[in-house]
Order: sequence, then structure tokens, then C-alpha cells
Amino acid sequence: MEINQIEWLRRENYFLREQNKKLKNELNETKKYLEEILIKFKEINKSN
Repeated sequence: MEINQIEWLRRENYFLREQNKKLKNELNETKKYLEEILIKFKEINKSN
């Protein structure tokens, strides 16, 4: 079954939007994780 260019672009757009959501979530999780590590590192640094 062949799809036309508009349909292909629509599907590609959907896929890219979903990927973008996923990557934003991963980035936010990574930022939170790094902030926690930084806080712990500062606490350890203070005690030394």
C-alpha cells in the first residue's frame, strides 16, 4: 500500500512530536538527578 506525501508527512510529524515529548521528559529527569547530585556534593564538600 502506497501512501501519499501528505500522509507520510503527517505520520512523520506525529512521530517527531512524540519523540520530542520523550526527550523533554528525559531531559527534565536528568536535570533533577543532576541537581540532587550537586546538592549532595555540596553537602559533602561542606563537611570536609
